[in-house]
Amino acid sequence: MNPLMIEVRCNLTPESPLWKDINSLTLEIGYPGRGGQILWKRIGWLRDQLLPAGKSIAHALWSQTSAGLVLIFDFLPVVSSGNAKLNKTYRIRKKIETANGRSRTSQSRILEGEYRDEHFTLLPQYPDTDA
Repeated sequence: MNPLMIEVRCNLTPESPLWKDINSLTLEIGYPGRGGQILWKRIGWLRDQLLPAGKSIAHALWSQTSAGLVLIFDFLPVVSSGNAKLNKTYRIRKKIETANGRSRTSQSRILEGEYRDEHFTLLPQYPDTDA
């Protein structure tokens, strides 16, 4: 079975005026662990615009100079206990470090299909679909 892949893009361009108040943006994706525990992943691989087959591991951290990077998170499929259905319960949370050095972490939320906010766009590709 193919892995679940989630493509993540930063929605702020390097020229965005919002960067004057933001030092960096971090994204974490939570995936199901044993006993209902959520495990958080902060590392993905860079989708190289020139060599799509290449993989470079990177932290899910964006700044004004790296705003154009596209990261791919990949996960082995998790099957729900008791049946053969694929578990699609993944969560996201983001951390914003402000220009004055303070940081705030958003509450986690369930990732259901495509997600977009002022900072990120996430495009999941589940193994059992062509989307």
